[in-house]
Amino acid sequence: MKKIILVIIMLSFQVKNSQNISGVENFLLASEEDKNLLVNNYFSPLFKSLQVSMNEGWSRSAKTHKKFGFDLTFFASAVEIPESEKSFEILGFNNLTSSSNSIPTIFGEETNESLSVSFQPAGEDYTISASFPAANGYGSILKEGRMILPNIQFSIGLPFKTDLILRYIPESRFRGAELSSLGVGIKHNLMQYFKPGKVLPVNIAVLATHSSTDGSYNFGDNSQIEGNNQGMYLDINSYTYGLVGSLDLKVLSIYSSISKVNTKSQFEVNGDYVLNYNSSLTGSQNIQIAVSDPVSIENKLDYLKKNVGVSLNFPGIKFFLDYTIHDYNSINAGISIGLR
Repeated sequence: MKKIILVIIMLSFQVKNSQNISGVENFLLASEEDKNLLVNNYFSPLFKSLQVSMNEGWSRSAKTHKKFGFDLTFFASAVEIPESEKSFEILGFNNLTSSSNSIPTIFGEETNESLSVSFQPAGEDYTISASFPAANGYGSILKEGRMILPNIQFSIGLPFKTDLILRYIPESRFRGAELSSLGVGIKHNLMQYFKPGKVLPVNIAVLATHSSTDGSYNFGDNSQIEGNNQGMYLDINSYTYGLVGSLDLKVLSIYSSISKVNTKSQFEVNGDYVLNYNSSLTGSQNIQIAVSDPVSIENKLDYLKKNVGVSLNFPGIKFFLDYTIHDYNSINAGISIGLR
């Protein structure tokens, strides 16, 4: 059993990678109209995959623990990244051109493409321009096209057939970025309010959860743009509420759930940056523009989550596998150790 637990944990932590993200700071050279859009398009698949993973694996049965019964669960969520999310078109930008019609997102491929920007600063009568390489994609971090994230979860039985669920996603590193997450959930068994003629192995519960994820990245000495305190920050908050149903046999549970998911993310590029451009002014070959905290992006992702799974139940331990249907579908697998 110890060997199985070790394998699950090792698979969960394979998102760690020591190499850094390179060249993203050059996106700040884009015009005000294009800057946020360019950054958002590049990072969007990462935002979405994190938002989806935060809402996975909360329950493997509608049945609740006995009072003070508990379990400790280790599992990994493997969120599929659609092919359409591995690159994005630049034709809709205002002041940006490229050597190609599309460039990679963070989960795309490596590229040799370049971007060129030319625009007139606000309130000025001259034009500034610059060229820079497009940021590479890091699709190699995906496993079989999926982003894999670890989870540790603890559940304890309370009075009135209610479970309190606490979740912790250990600090994970993605190309130098640090991610961690906390969450809390409440599951309440509704079958106690019905009086069937005999005890049935069917359970229905209401489940509500809240989780938050924080991420940060420090450009440090890797920045290609002069400045100070340069970095990126991500904050995601997610809420779900819905129903879980399960058929709970002695050694097997078959479960399904449907939930409404509401998530909100805030992404910022902070610090001071000195941007260098060529200008159209006579006798001037270069102009510098200093900016601080140049990017702030807010995104919402609301969807109906549909999940189905199976759990093998042995004394003191369970093995489970489930699947969530969504644009970013997810496979979740793990083990749960505890006392009913």
